[in-house]
Amino acid sequence: MNTTPQLILDIEDALVSDENPARDNGTLDYERCARLHNYLVAYGWMARNERDTPDLDTLASEKHFFNQPEEDIAAIRTRLITPLNSFLDLIYDPQPGLFYWVDCLEMRPGDEYVYGDNEMDDDKERFVIIYGTNMSMGSHNLGVLYDQQRNRASFPMTIENLESVEPVDEHEEMWFPLETILTHWIYMIRIGKIVAGLPERLPSGEPPTNRSQFGLWSWLPYCEFQVNSTVAAIERYSAAVESRMSPDSLLPISAPLFTSAELDAAGVPQDCFIRSLLTQVKTPRFKFIAPGLEVPHDKDAFVRRQRFTNIPHEEDSIPGVLVFAAPDRQVDIHDEIHYLFSIAHDYNLDIEDTSIPTGLYSEPVCRSTYDVEEAGFHIVLPFELRPEPWQDGARMSDGTQVTAGSFTELFQHGSFHPFGGEGRAQRLDSLFDRWTAMIESGIWTVGEDGVEGGIEKLREADRGDGTEYSIAPSW
Repeated sequence: MNTTPQLILDIEDALVSDENPARDNGTLDYERCARLHNYLVAYGWMARNERDTPDLDTLASEKHFFNQPEEDIAAIRTRLITPLNSFLDLIYDPQPGLFYWVDCLEMRPGDEYVYGDNEMDDDKERFVIIYGTNMSMGSHNLGVLYDQQRNRASFPMTIENLESVEPVDEHEEMWFPLETILTHWIYMIRIGKIVAGLPERLPSGEPPTNRSQFGLWSWLPYCEFQVNSTVAAIERYSAAVESRMSPDSLLPISAPLFTSAELDAAGVPQDCFIRSLLTQVKTPRFKFIAPGLEVPHDKDAFVRRQRFTNIPHEEDSIPGVLVFAAPDRQVDIHDEIHYLFSIAHDYNLDIEDTSIPTGLYSEPVCRSTYDVEEAGFHIVLPFELRPEPWQDGARMSDGTQVTAGSFTELFQHGSFHPFGGEGRAQRLDSLFDRWTAMIESGIWTVGEDGVEGGIEKLREADRGDGTEYSIAPSW
């Protein structure tokens, strides 16, 4: 146990990174996990009590999980492997609300939830629910599930999410060392995506509408770090494309992609992720940023193509903005597309058009909605993916295939998020990082106008094993 406030907050050498990877020898690094756990407990305590340093005596005296009869604790411990018991010996007992998605320490049996023969030696449970899902998330909750046989963890928030993590042998990519999950949570705090603090109130007494808050913790639709990281990702990608073009073919441009006045003309709301991004990122010096998708050099055409920014939307909502269009390619507004873009309009999408331009749109959001990702995107295609239900095809980050007949799920997360959350859009910075890898590996080629191939090239997502057009799972 760390013995000073400074030591409990000093966890740089415990965080998982490329330079400091998680232990990969099939055991639990219980000391490292305990340090990360204790940091979260102390961080929450400081936010709750508006203190700059934790009070270790208070942390040690507050009880929740351990505040039960000794025989009950002993019964729990007999089901746990030695490293998990060592983890319990080193941690502070979290109060309810350990983090945005999880409530408190549970250590209850989980074998009944996982399909298969889970019997282990010495009558120990194979699966243990370490942290329970925050009850405010809804019903059928589960939590962080720990496999005592493989010493790996995953986070099926609900019982329905179990199909994404078991059978375990078929979903190994969705199971991680426990320190990896804890590091992701701490990372989201550090970048300002999830913040801790007592619930704010508007003058009316109502909660704020620009975030989703559960108790002490709030999820922000976007944060400044995400703007900066997405700007950097797009500019890395542009550099990769431009380096493969002849100097004579590069357009003589150095300004940001848009001015505020140009975005005003297109009806893009103030103070939102997509406006911040488009007024900061440098204009790519080529025509096609992806197969068939144009860089919006023609600002008048950009304004004409917008379908959702100038129709009424909720005060706490941001409508979808078409950023990179597929010229002259339209798609009918059927149920999938109507549902996606009506989110920002209280599901009452009053639009005269029966079709919309295709291309890459910013994510339409209602900011007060749980798990919303304003820094997300959707590529609206002019054709279906997996047009036949029996057909294998494009896969999402959670390993599942896109929905048969989908027009909008290419490069998306899927419903399962191994570090918390359900169903939010994939992040735009992750998309451009993936596109950079596709350029560097030769999956996409570059010509005189930028990335080659019409939008029909994206049908390749339905060929092969589907992973080339998929983004690795992350937060």
